[in-house]
Amino acid sequence: MIYIIRKVASGLITMLVIITITFILMHAIPGGPFDSERALPESIINNLNVRYNLDAPLWEQYSNYVQSVLKGDLGPSIKHETKTVNSIIKEGFPVSFLLGSIVLLAALLCGVMFGILSALNKNKWFDYGALMFSTIGISVPSFVLAALLIYYFSLKLGWFPAALWDGWTSMVLPVISLAWLPAAVITRLMRSSMLEIMSKDYIKAARARGIPTKALVIRHALPNAVLPVITYLGPTAAWILTGSFVIEKIFAIPGLGQWFVLSISSRDYTVILGLTIFYSFILIGINILIDIVYTFLDPRIKLMGTGKGE
Repeated sequence: MIYIIRKVASGLITMLVIITITFILMHAIPGGPFDSERALPESIINNLNVRYNLDAPLWEQYSNYVQSVLKGDLGPSIKHETKTVNSIIKEGFPVSFLLGSIVLLAALLCGVMFGILSALNKNKWFDYGALMFSTIGISVPSFVLAALLIYYFSLKLGWFPAALWDGWTSMVLPVISLAWLPAAVITRLMRSSMLEIMSKDYIKAARARGIPTKALVIRHALPNAVLPVITYLGPTAAWILTGSFVIEKIFAIPGLGQWFVLSISSRDYTVILGLTIFYSFILIGINILIDIVYTFLDPRIKLMGTGKGE
């Protein structure tokens, strides 16, 4: 329990640091959200600054914003009067969550499966093919892969829509674009871990007792070999959530990615801060959850983290 409390406390401190740094950097950039509105009289721009409390000292703006965040209110959008940050999240996050969940599941299943088969077929054609798959996935950026997929499978072959979010066919290309890199990394992690585990004495002893290869892999090798992959899931989820911004923009997916990109270009302070806080909360929560799950998967790790086994 103390381990969990420490993790949660550390996460809250990290959240406060993220809010502070984002707030400072956002206001350090010259200009403001209404500087592009050249057609508006200066008096109207001043009134808008007063309405959104942008005329107040920075410490006061920061204090008011933190208080609002603690109440669960991320504020109104400066550029879209009919929307609040909370409503934007409510509208766009289900789409981003669905895309991210499918990507994470696809990357995990493909990476684990290819890694196991690659280790079991070391120095054979499947092993070489899996290594080539992982090398390409690590080397090619997701937005480059997305452009290639659109060109060949949408424009040339017409198999999948280039920019649409309606049905499973519209999910195929975005999922491949995002899942290839984490699947490639998981493949390499799983292959390396499986090769190490399969060389252990207890695996050799189990094989000598006549245990079938399938049972040997699933019951004895996999629980230990998958631990590096579990550790990688936290950063992977972070990459998928942040990497989806560009992919959502390329495929015109109505998720949070388009709002985040639009808010940066239009200097929509509240949306930038709100979405940063929201994603940070999710990512920190995922990392805490992964740390807790890892302690249950690996009995050598003590929840209390002390030599006395608290």
